[in-house]
Amino acid sequence: SSIIHAALRGSQTINSLCDQARNGTIEFKVEGDNRSALTIADTSAQRVIVSSLLGAYPDLNIVGEEDESVEVDEESRMSLRDDLLDGYTWVTAGDRTADVDEPPSELDMKDLVVFVDPLDGTREFVEGRLNAVQSLIGVCYKGKPLMGALGLPFPSEPSPSKPQAVFGLIGRGVGKLQIVHDESSIEACELHDPRHYCDGDTVNISSGDSSSIQRYLDLAEDLIAGKVERQVVGATGNKILCVALGDSTISMIHTKTSLWDTAAPTTVLEALGGKVTDYFGNPLVYDAERELGNKFGVIASVAGAAKLHDELTKALRGDEESLSFLAKYGLNPNPSTEQCIDIARDLDGFPLTKDYLARSLGVSESDVDSYQCPENESVRGLMSNACRIHLEPGDSTAFYKRIEFASLSHARAKMKSAPHKLIRDVKSYRVESSFLASKACESVIEKAGLRIPRCFDANLRPNDTEPIQSKFSVLLEDFSPSAGWSQRWLLQDEDECRATLTTFAKLHAFFWAGSSFWSDKEAAKELKDGVWESASYTQPQLQTLNQCKDVAKGWASSRLKCQAELETLPFWDNLGERLESTAEEVGRLAHPFADSELANEYAKFRTFTHGDPKQANLFFRGSHDDLEVGLIDFQWAGFGLAATDVAHFMTAAVYADVLIGDGEMKLLTHYYDCLV
Repeated sequence: SSIIHAALRGSQTINSLCDQARNGTIEFKVEGDNRSALTIADTSAQRVIVSSLLGAYPDLNIVGEEDESVEVDEESRMSLRDDLLDGYTWVTAGDRTADVDEPPSELDMKDLVVFVDPLDGTREFVEGRLNAVQSLIGVCYKGKPLMGALGLPFPSEPSPSKPQAVFGLIGRGVGKLQIVHDESSIEACELHDPRHYCDGDTVNISSGDSSSIQRYLDLAEDLIAGKVERQVVGATGNKILCVALGDSTISMIHTKTSLWDTAAPTTVLEALGGKVTDYFGNPLVYDAERELGNKFGVIASVAGAAKLHDELTKALRGDEESLSFLAKYGLNPNPSTEQCIDIARDLDGFPLTKDYLARSLGVSESDVDSYQCPENESVRGLMSNACRIHLEPGDSTAFYKRIEFASLSHARAKMKSAPHKLIRDVKSYRVESSFLASKACESVIEKAGLRIPRCFDANLRPNDTEPIQSKFSVLLEDFSPSAGWSQRWLLQDEDECRATLTTFAKLHAFFWAGSSFWSDKEAAKELKDGVWESASYTQPQLQTLNQCKDVAKGWASSRLKCQAELETLPFWDNLGERLESTAEEVGRLAHPFADSELANEYAKFRTFTHGDPKQANLFFRGSHDDLEVGLIDFQWAGFGLAATDVAHFMTAAVYADVLIGDGEMKLLTHYYDCLV
C-alpha cells in the first residue's frame, strides 16, 4: 500500500509541475539528448517518493536514478497510507500464472532493495508525449523483482487530469488505483482484462526509434513465422506495461536502460504470466552493488509468448553483434557457433570471465585471450544446466555445471507438488559439490587412480529455509571427446563391464570401514559431514512416500510394455503383488544405514558408494588393457553397501545379454577378486 501511495504522490508531483518543468530550465546529462533531460519534476518527484518511504521505513535500502543523495527531506515528506489494498480484488491471469511462486509471507529488510525512477520517459515528457511518462517504484527481494507500482501522471483515461497507479505483486496479481478528487481520495479503477498471445496471432513487436535497435527487430521479424507488426513505443516502463496488458506481444529494449527502469514494470508483467530477460535469456540481475545497468539489453514478452521469447533469445546467442556485448568478459568476439552464454554465468547472474577461468584451471591469465561455450556442447536438463568451456588459444577445456532451482520449471513444480523431493534434490547437489571439492575425492583420485573429474572451483549456496532459492555451481575437469572420452547407451562389451566393476571395487575398497583413509580424521569428518548418511538414488526414504506400497498398481499399468517377453513366465500375472510383498523389507536391507538397528549390524561392511551408477554416469577411454573408466554425477553418493552399488550397476547399465547364463556370476566374481 505504501509503495502504491508513494507512486501516486510522485505522479501527482509531476502532474502539478508539468508546465513549470517543461517551460523552465532543463538540464541535460548528455548535451542535446532529450533522454538525459533533468527537470524540476524529476528531482521533486524523487524527493517526495524517497522522503515519504524513508519516513515510513527508515531502514529501507533505496536506489534512485537521480544523483542527489537518497535522504529524507522533511519538507517533501508525506504520510503514506497502509490501507489501500484492504479488500482489494486482484486481477490475475488464471492458470497462466500457475508457475509463479507465492509471495513470501515475511520479508527480511536486509534482503530488500527499492529501485526508484521518479520520472521514466524523460524524453517523452520534454517532447510532450505525456501518456508514456511514469513514476516507477520497484521492490526487489533477494535480487528478484517482487512488487512494483507504476505511477501514471497523465493517464489518457478515464480521468485525464488525475494520476493513476498500476501495480503488481508476484504470485498475487495486478491492480489499478486512481486519485479521484484530491490526494485524500483514492479508489480502484478498471484495469481491462489483460490479453495473452495465442499461436497464430499477429505478433506486435514494440521498441523505441533508436537506430541501434533496428537490426534486432529485423532479426526477430525474420525469425517469427507469421504476421508481424512493429510498434514504436516510448519509455521503458511504458513499453513493458504495454506488453503486460497485451497491447504488444514482445518488446525489444536497447542496452542503455537501468534497474530502476525495469524493476517495477517487470512485476506487473510477471504477475500476469509474462517474461522479462536480457537478450540471451537470463533474468535481469538486480544487484545494486555490482551493476545498475541492463548492459545486455531487455526483452519482454506477454503471457503465452514464452516460446517466441525463447526462440528469439536463442537466435541472439548465435548473433555475433549481440555476443560482442560480452567481449569484455572474455567471450570470443567472433565465436564459431551459437553460445550458451545464459549457462556460463556465475550464481549472481553475471557472465563468467576469462580471468576467473584461467585462475581456476591454473593457467596464466596472460595466456588466455578468450573463451567459447558452444551451445551444441551444452546440457539443458530438468534439474541442472551445464556447458563445455574452451579456453583460447590452445585446447584447454572445462565443464561448468550450474544449478539455480528458482529458474528451473521442474524444480518449481516440485516445490508445489512434492516439496520433500525438492528438499532432497537441494541436498543432492550440496552432496555432489561437497564431495567433488573434498579432500576425500582428491585422495581417491591420487591414491587409488580413479578417474573422477577434478574440481577446480565450487560455489554452494543452499537455502534450508527456502529450498527453491538454493544455487550451486562447479567447474570441473572435462571428460571431453577431444580428450578421447565417450559414453555408451548400455554396456555390451565385457571388457567395459569388467573395467567398470574394477573401478567400483577400487572406490569401495578405498573407503571401506577400517581402511587407511579413515586415519585422516579431518578428511574423514569432511566426508561424513558432506555426503548422504545412507546413499543411493534407490534408497526408499529418498523417493516418493509409500512407493513400496504402490508396486502392484505400477506393475498393472506397465506390464503390457513387456508382455511379449514375459507373458509365458509363471509370475506374469502376480509379479507386482509378489514384489510389493517384499519391496519394503528388501529396500531396508539394501540400505541399512538408514535404519539405526541395522546400521550397527552392517557397520563392518560400510563404505562410500556412488549411489547412481547408471550408464549415463560412466565415461570410457582407450581399449582392452588400457581402458579407463570415468565416474561423474555424485548427487546420491554417501555411505552404503558395495553390493547395492554393484546391483544398481548391473540392472541400470549393463545390456541383459551380457548377464544371461553365467555372465552375471563371472562379473560378480571379477568384482569380488578386485575388491579383496
